[in-house]
Amino acid sequence: MRLDKRSAFFQPPSTNGRQRLAAEITPIRLNGQKRVHQDDGDNRPWPDLDLDLAKDDRKSPPPFDEAVFSPALLEWASRTAEDCSAPIDFVSGALIGGASAALGNVRRVSPWPGWVEHPFLWVALVGLPSSGKTPALAPFKAALIAVEREAMPDHAAALRRWAAQREEAALRSEAWKKEVKAAVDRRLAAPDKPKDAEAPDEPAPPRIIIVDATTEEAVNLLSQNPRGLTLLRSELSGWIGQLDRYGGAGADRAFYLEAWDGGPHTNDRVKHNGKPVRVRYNSLAIIGGLQPDKLRSVFSGPDDGLAERFAYIWPNAVPPQRPNSDGARSREAFLIRIFRRLRSLDWARDGDGEPIPKIIRVDAAGLNILDVMRNEIASAEQREPGIMACWRGKNPGRLLRLAITLEFLEWAAGDGPEPEAVSLASMQRAADYIDYLDAMMRRALGELALLPEQKLAARVARMIIAECPATLNERSLYQGEGFRDLRDKEFREKVFAELEGAGWARRQKVPTGGRPRGDWEINPQLLVER
Repeated sequence: MRLDKRSAFFQPPSTNGRQRLAAEITPIRLNGQKRVHQDDGDNRPWPDLDLDLAKDDRKSPPPFDEAVFSPALLEWASRTAEDCSAPIDFVSGALIGGASAALGNVRRVSPWPGWVEHPFLWVALVGLPSSGKTPALAPFKAALIAVEREAMPDHAAALRRWAAQREEAALRSEAWKKEVKAAVDRRLAAPDKPKDAEAPDEPAPPRIIIVDATTEEAVNLLSQNPRGLTLLRSELSGWIGQLDRYGGAGADRAFYLEAWDGGPHTNDRVKHNGKPVRVRYNSLAIIGGLQPDKLRSVFSGPDDGLAERFAYIWPNAVPPQRPNSDGARSREAFLIRIFRRLRSLDWARDGDGEPIPKIIRVDAAGLNILDVMRNEIASAEQREPGIMACWRGKNPGRLLRLAITLEFLEWAAGDGPEPEAVSLASMQRAADYIDYLDAMMRRALGELALLPEQKLAARVARMIIAECPATLNERSLYQGEGFRDLRDKEFREKVFAELEGAGWARRQKVPTGGRPRGDWEINPQLLVER
């Protein structure tokens, strides 16, 4: 989003996924191959062939905006994507999300007094199995764990100091108890317990990443790590499905909704030394994978805004290739250096010496970009559907979070002094990246235009185009990769009803009185001349 450019507003997807005729698919040629009608000896007439069945309503993904990174970061992301056989979109989204958490609460951004945003972002990498989501996450998981381990020697030293303090507090407590006894014996007022007679809390191991923790454990870990954490999940739909599964009356979802805002949180269900667990900064970056078929269940969940907090990144898959080992170690070291440098930033201090976030202001010219976005959203409120309006309503805050993350990410990748403000350049790059995310969100919502059986029927149709089988067997199909959902008989009947209604397939004839089989004939117009 530039000051001289307005991004297109979202248009609702068509409610029928087969309205448009596929220009590249005609009754005469499919994928450039000639199709001929063959007489199979069955005199039943075939219905009109609906070739648009092979398409879906999913919009094409926008190209990745390479200007979001400096040349050094872009080179790293490109080479790492090649190593992972993953789209650069996945690697870049994971990098930005991971950097937002590595920076954490020690720095927050404020455009003006009264409005403060922490940097934490939520990112969903959308793609079919084997599209590179998990490999793209692997380098970040490894780097975050490596930085965690580097902090362990300091933690060991802190434990030794704590053990000495604990013993000292125990001795002072015993002395105080004797003073109380003596005062009671003389019928005098008992002295207050000295502050240094209270045993300090045991220092918790430093954490950056959590993978499979219950909500209660996440509360505990955040109470011990006020800088914030990264929740990294290979499959986000499983995590969302587990929220409040064991009761809690919505408490799990409420906790994670609060984590988007990064404020304080008190959990009365979780106790520590008999007291409720208090989280000073409830801040989580959430990064994970999501299959397209799960988008419907994610968006159709409770209308509480949880789904709209994610940035959905859904590029086209790239062909698999062998990783290039040249420079792999240096790329690993580069990522660890970035996270290490971000983690080296310390808290600011208040008047009592307590740690607080250092507030980073926005360059005055960058505020104009924020104004443009807020005005666009206000003018579009009456024209956008609910989900998109809610998602875009979070973009001003998302813009600030992206901008401070990109500002410090570039700093961590280089050698300059720490930024004192979020620059105009970072605000511009963040706004352009939100335009990219906006197009990705429209692509994700387009997936909702088709019913599950229509989407799977489209996948079967594309398989027919690619492989040109004369017949299909239901069992053989659902035993193959990508069609396991057809094991469900009721769902399978719906899918084949779609294929039959579009004239792509029909059940083979069986002898009179015979039991229907799972064999289906393919329309001869789809068979390729060999």
